[in-house]
Amino acid sequence: MSFTFAALPAIAVAQTEDWAPLDPAPAEIERLLLGLSTADTGLPLAARQGMLQRAERVEIPRADGGVDQYFRLRHEADGVYFGATIRSLAGAKPADTVYLLQADHQVDRCAALQPLLARADRVPGNFCRDDADAGTAILKSGPQRFGYTAWRLARSGKPRNVTRSVLPEDPVARLPVAEREGVHDHGQVASGAWVDRSRFAEVPVLRLYLEYGDGHGLPRSHPRAFPGGYAGEQVHTAHLGFLVWNGQRFDLRQTIPRALWPCTHDAAFSPSGQSCRPDSPDPFIVPH
Repeated sequence: MSFTFAALPAIAVAQTEDWAPLDPAPAEIERLLLGLSTADTGLPLAARQGMLQRAERVEIPRADGGVDQYFRLRHEADGVYFGATIRSLAGAKPADTVYLLQADHQVDRCAALQPLLARADRVPGNFCRDDADAGTAILKSGPQRFGYTAWRLARSGKPRNVTRSVLPEDPVARLPVAEREGVHDHGQVASGAWVDRSRFAEVPVLRLYLEYGDGHGLPRSHPRAFPGGYAGEQVHTAHLGFLVWNGQRFDLRQTIPRALWPCTHDAAFSPSGQSCRPDSPDPFIVPH
């Protein structure tokens, strides 16, 4: 199966995705969400059931004539909010299709969660803890990479966790300590790469980077330095690569062609918009 994309203009206007409401979510998304555990996702069963009734979808054309799909789902109740995005990524055959799940929650306090939890959730005692400093509750979930878990559906319809085989390890772990300091404006070692998802509703590509706070950065001549319009001898964004879907898993690539990182998004996220500055070309976007 081919995963090439048609060439796109170097500069284009910002795009607003056309999210289509669904009522309810399609069968494969139902099998995925209901087949997962609360401990895997941090999403109680009642929240996952509610999400399936409030789904929106963007269809993403592929070069082979098929479509991938990008879903966003949500469930709200008194004092709690749960959200999720699911991005389908086709493989050479249907069984190879991967579903990337990103889950989110806003829970005022653990007591507000109790009405949603049932015996079927089977969560450990430390599933929820109140964080007095943050003024919110923190829910425990399974291991992720770049904020995602990855799943394939078996013939039985049961989800199979393929996160470790589909997504590579975080490249931050291999950086020199000096290049991990100053991230998040705290002068501390960063917990992981930042992820630019701005093109994920168009192409199967994520961009990894780090942002440095004041007093930290990389020399402009550094191979990971992303200029992005910065003036001076230091830049404050470090390029860590692109995660590119190859039909089986994500490859970590340092450079990609413009067709895989189109200029159809605004500058709300760094280095999203800055990648398309005509006065400061992105050094990690290469000609075909």
